[in-house]
Amino acid sequence: MPHRPAGRPGLTPRRLAGPLTSTAVALGVAAATAETLGAVVTGRIAGNPTAGLLAVLAALVVGASALDTLGRVALAAAVGRAEGALRADLLAAAFAQPVPALAEQAVGEVIDRVDDDPRQLARLLREAVWNLGRGLVRSLIGWVVAGLVWWPAWIAFPVVAVVVWLSVRRLTPLLVQRKVAEEVAWTDHAAQLEEAVAGRDDVRSSLGQPHVVRRYAQLAAGVLTRVRATSDLAATVARRTTLVLALVCSALVVGGTALVADGRLGVAQLVTVWLLSAGFAGDLTQISERLPEVQAGFGAVQRIRALLQAPSEPVGGAPVPPGPLGVAFRGVRFAHPGGFALRDVELEVPTGTTCALVGRSGSGKSTLAALLSRALEPPPGAVLLGGADVTGLDLHQLRRAVGVVTQRTELLAGTLRRNITLDADVAPERVDAAVDSLGLRDWVAGLPAGLETRLGPGGTTLSAGEEQLVAFARLLVRDVRVVVLDEATARMDPVTEHRVTAAAQRLLAGRTGLLIAHRLSTTARADGVAVLEDGRVVQRGPREELARTPGPFADLLRAGGHEELAEEHHDGSVLLPRPRRHPRGEAGAARPRLARAVWAAITRYKRWGVLGAVLFAAVSVIGLYGAVEGWLWGLVVEGLQRGGGWEEVRVPAAALVLTLLAVPFALSGALRVYPLWWNAVTLSTRLAVLRGQTRQRRLTRVPAGEVAARCLDSERFVLYVDRCVDVVIGLFVATVTAAVARDLTAGAVVAAVMVGSAAVSVAGTGVSGRRGRAAGDARAAFGRELGSAVDAARTVKLAAAVPDVLASLARVDAARVRASVGEFRVRALLEGVPGVLVQCGVVATWLLHLLGRWSLADALLVSTAVAGASYYGTVAGAVITEAPVAREWLRAVTALSGTGDVVRLPPGIDLVRGTAPPPATPPKQPLRRLSAHGFAAVHDDGTVGVQDVDLQVEAGELVLLTGRVGSGKSSLLAALAGLVDHEGSLRWNGSEVEDPQTFLRPGQVGYVAQVPRVLSGSFTDNVTLDHPHARALAARAVRDARLARDVTAAGGDGALIGHRGVRLSGGQVQRLALARALATGADLLVADDVSSALDARTELELWEALRDRGTTVIGSSSKRSALRAADRVVVLVEGRVAASGPWAELEGEWGFLAG
Repeated sequence: MPHRPAGRPGLTPRRLAGPLTSTAVALGVAAATAETLGAVVTGRIAGNPTAGLLAVLAALVVGASALDTLGRVALAAAVGRAEGALRADLLAAAFAQPVPALAEQAVGEVIDRVDDDPRQLARLLREAVWNLGRGLVRSLIGWVVAGLVWWPAWIAFPVVAVVVWLSVRRLTPLLVQRKVAEEVAWTDHAAQLEEAVAGRDDVRSSLGQPHVVRRYAQLAAGVLTRVRATSDLAATVARRTTLVLALVCSALVVGGTALVADGRLGVAQLVTVWLLSAGFAGDLTQISERLPEVQAGFGAVQRIRALLQAPSEPVGGAPVPPGPLGVAFRGVRFAHPGGFALRDVELEVPTGTTCALVGRSGSGKSTLAALLSRALEPPPGAVLLGGADVTGLDLHQLRRAVGVVTQRTELLAGTLRRNITLDADVAPERVDAAVDSLGLRDWVAGLPAGLETRLGPGGTTLSAGEEQLVAFARLLVRDVRVVVLDEATARMDPVTEHRVTAAAQRLLAGRTGLLIAHRLSTTARADGVAVLEDGRVVQRGPREELARTPGPFADLLRAGGHEELAEEHHDGSVLLPRPRRHPRGEAGAARPRLARAVWAAITRYKRWGVLGAVLFAAVSVIGLYGAVEGWLWGLVVEGLQRGGGWEEVRVPAAALVLTLLAVPFALSGALRVYPLWWNAVTLSTRLAVLRGQTRQRRLTRVPAGEVAARCLDSERFVLYVDRCVDVVIGLFVATVTAAVARDLTAGAVVAAVMVGSAAVSVAGTGVSGRRGRAAGDARAAFGRELGSAVDAARTVKLAAAVPDVLASLARVDAARVRASVGEFRVRALLEGVPGVLVQCGVVATWLLHLLGRWSLADALLVSTAVAGASYYGTVAGAVITEAPVAREWLRAVTALSGTGDVVRLPPGIDLVRGTAPPPATPPKQPLRRLSAHGFAAVHDDGTVGVQDVDLQVEAGELVLLTGRVGSGKSSLLAALAGLVDHEGSLRWNGSEVEDPQTFLRPGQVGYVAQVPRVLSGSFTDNVTLDHPHARALAARAVRDARLARDVTAAGGDGALIGHRGVRLSGGQVQRLALARALATGADLLVADDVSSALDARTELELWEALRDRGTTVIGSSSKRSALRAADRVVVLVEGRVAASGPWAELEGEWGFLAG
């Protein structure tokens, strides 16, 4: 029965329990109490100002602000640590899911849910919940004080609260539902972004950028549609709430004025009740203004709960039987959603023997093997290990006992040692022994830092064959009892395979093995063979017997031109060190200018951003803490204090009522449009990154997870732009204050709060910038680690390495938590300074009234405006302190996007309507001859893949490269496709290719990688990538790639594949990528070992189809049948051409390279 790992508290308040939270709550309550009492003292000062009362006021309000700041600092630490703990639980829940469920979730989706949802919840706790809590305390204390001052308040306050609640009660659940739907749309967007970045070479080599941009635009439009739905409802909630409060305040204006005029209420009492009522209404209004943040937090809570409660793999079970283990499959029936099924499979692998599973691609071999490790959950009683039903065994023990190496090797973001040990505590000598047994010692010694060399983007790039050697090293450092090799040597040449399988053979001694291979020489050491076809076992028995008996296995042997595997050619290292150059520098991306980027963001989507800002500015001057409201209220109070009646104050009172009633509509209008601007700008910045990562001219490769994390951190920039907008609104408030008071000093007090806050913040810029940059970098580092771990989740889970990998992620996240806590502590401290300055401004205002400098009306005007300027003082300081953080984010994103203008949309792209331009048909120069002279391929890290290559290919030729793993085949092919830098001469029809990145790939060269990527969508989407000419070529491309039968079995060309779609085998993915490349109509097909996962029969059909097309092909292979089909074979040894010619002429000397 699935259940969550024990010891996890889940999403409960216990996470925040502790001394820091208790301290924060106590400080918050004390601050709220002092602030409320300050309102009482202010009322008395308005009635009869004295120096003593002014001193008490100063102590209360300044002290309240200081206590609030300290409470926020303490809360920042508590929330930051709780956020880290919650993130750890989400990681555990994500990795506890069954392998198929985790495989259906895009890497970007998991990053969004594990990384971004806790961040949103933490923000909700730090800001909205804190303000809500303080507002609640203030309201309760204010209710008591107001009741003591004026008895009707005992009734009025609760009645108003109930009316407000009733007015929005039916809407709030719907609001949460809409926010959850919005968050789901954001997750789909993040998944598509990460998927496209991860497959950037496949995208650019197939001219697929217009397709991924169009898909991005469609998802962005979906996000904005859901944002609009949420904002509309939030605006309705805000309008209802504030309209009730406006009516109450209006009633107080009219009724209070009448009571004072009749002598039944004093001016001091009226001012006190007004201040308390305004505070109560202001708290509720502030909550309405913060509804988008509250919604984001509630949406995050729902999604966090969903992930924590997601079905997980079972924990516990029977122990794995002791001793050697046999394997048996009993009437196995299993089907993937959408197709590809196993039917009544009966097979037994006796203890200590090895059985090879062979058959055409997609016949069910990998599915059958996956049932043994429970990567796919088998029916009860169908799969037995040591006589025990695997479904009843402890899953962790099972996977520790069953070692699996698959065709696709997934690397963690880290060192070579980490990728061998998968973060387990493995003795160094065991790692060294594994390296030695595979013949990798010299290769490892030649790496920049040996076993500590970082692999992947930003480090050393490995070929697929080299990655498979790493996978074998993983297996050798473990103590397994059953070995499953699923095309584990498909990317290796026969000599390397011999060395590796010899090491595996030593490992298999006395152990049971399942071996899946299309290269039939790999099966030579198997005791038995089972042939699968369409999910059934059609032949099984001893290998030697089946080889002599007419039938499916003998047919496969004949189709593959099979010869027994040659003995190891020499005793040298499998891989040798490669020469290195100095790493290439980044091709000067535009230098970002923060001010220019801010202005571009403000003026983008003006109908939302500028309109929203104008409406917020209106609320700021006519709302409860606005200058206009303070001025009108001051006129009313001053008239009453002079003894005037209703006739004397009716004009300012009526005007005050009108402004109060206008606020709900202005506020709801702002809340309706401003979130659309915020989210549209966010989407625009992320689009810039997507376009930069998939453009033809390559940028420095960065892990996809790190790119996704930087994009998710875009809030830093958009928030900074919002701060700048608020500073402008604050200056507007100061100007209006001076205008309505007809006194520059009044406006100067408001401006002084902002200027003072900014001045104080200058002192904290250094530490704030350092903490912010550290937090941003730590989040990117965590995203890089998380992205690689999720991408490698299948490997990690099947190696029983989840606890070790989670522990490693926890160490990385601990650094992030420390950086985040430091950042928000500093931010809370710096943001508290304006609050202190504001209260000093309030005290100064009443001091000037006490000294006779200002009238009561002016004092009420300025004190109201200054109190309302608290937020603007905060943002004025934040504009200073957060500038380095925003600038650092902009710098990082500029490097990822290749442009300094990350907000501007290219012509034709509309994220609101979800449209993007169709792909253009690129100009073509039909290939007659391709020639390379003195050609070298140089990777980003300076590694020289090949050098001094002279090669000439005529149109229509089929040229194949062969050689040992690490000989430079993949490097040469990638350089010929413009995906790796080159040195030397490259000529197309005799003309020098000056810029291979823009000349080769637009329709001239189609490229198929060793391990291609599938984009989530239909078969048609993946093959055509929106190109009109590709649609005409797609049908033949699918047929020639030998994919038509698989497409039909999956439900047709409209069937969905990728995440949440039909699961494709390795061979099917290769043929899909080949069909995609053929559909481009390119003159030259560069195919990097595209038949490694194909059975011999399908492979022969494939080469025959390419020959019939007359397609010019430069590829690589170590399969004898493929080399025989080639017009010419080029042998690479240690990065240089050693021989070239027809395979019939080379086979005598180089035949050991083919199998």
